[in-house]
Amino acid sequence: MYQNILGGLIGAAAGDAMGAATEARTTEQILEYFGHEVTDFETPPKDTFGAGNVPGQLTDDFSSAYFVARHIVDNGGKVTEEVVQEALIDWSEHEVFFDRFAGPTTRLAIRGFQGETKEDSKEIKFAVRQATNGAAMKISPIGLLNGGNLDQAIQDAVTVTMVTHDNYLAISGACAVAAAVSRATMPDADIYNVLQAGLYGAKEGEQIGKDIAKDVAGPSVVKRMEMAIDIGLGKGTPREKMAEIGHRIGAGLHVAEAIPSAFGLFAANDGDAMGSIIGAVNIGYDTDTIATMSGALAGTLKGANAYPAHFLPVLEKANYLEIERLATDLAKAAEERLQTRKGEK
Repeated sequence: MYQNILGGLIGAAAGDAMGAATEARTTEQILEYFGHEVTDFETPPKDTFGAGNVPGQLTDDFSSAYFVARHIVDNGGKVTEEVVQEALIDWSEHEVFFDRFAGPTTRLAIRGFQGETKEDSKEIKFAVRQATNGAAMKISPIGLLNGGNLDQAIQDAVTVTMVTHDNYLAISGACAVAAAVSRATMPDADIYNVLQAGLYGAKEGEQIGKDIAKDVAGPSVVKRMEMAIDIGLGKGTPREKMAEIGHRIGAGLHVAEAIPSAFGLFAANDGDAMGSIIGAVNIGYDTDTIATMSGALAGTLKGANAYPAHFLPVLEKANYLEIERLATDLAKAAEERLQTRKGEK
């Protein structure tokens, strides 16, 4: 399981860093600026959110996931609302990740549990009900922690999501990613049962969210996932499917665009570790977030050795993060959870 966990972390981090260079552009604008599809770490252009980053440097997507995972591991592998809040406060104090990249929903949520004022309380309560992709982007370590235990991954994903995104669509999207990553760690995992696990997570998350969270405007994550997966498994080249997903599903900030697109691109590339990231990085719009999620899915399925040897050292050096150590600690925590489950049976 360690190689799958490390692969999931590298895939998510690499997707974020590569997507930082293409975010907010169209596919055509990406090709025009770089002269080719982006297939490795690049220096972000001066007109992007990632301007000033060096190649391999992260944005908010994987950096927030890293801090959440690190705090959970340091908490003995226990996922609680309090530990997630502590992790996000810690993350918010690292300006290189937070000040330049954090989304408005997450920013306002952090302000809220740090101690909101009467003046901004309505603003904060409204923000956490917006159905953005900010919960799903940081949820993949929850799937890694719960390898093979989809229902626990879903339960923990709900806990993490409710801290910042108190609405049923955000929960549905986060649970889709967590359940799929959980399934991808298993020895018999393949593209099809990972996709099925994602749909299962989305459906379960939607139902749980409707019971405990706020209603919110927007299309169904489940139905959009079904559409995106159909495109991904259909006829055509990965690049043709990428274009179709971008036009029919969308690759924007809404949870019903970003999460389905990540699954569709994973399917379109037959779960290939690099192909899934490259498709997400070049689809345009919210490329770093979508690539973080598709990279987590494919990286967990295929393992760390599916990536170029330079990826891990570049990511660790550019961001001063100990990704390999986190993988070791997550693997240990996941094994302890597994043994606990066996003991309970």
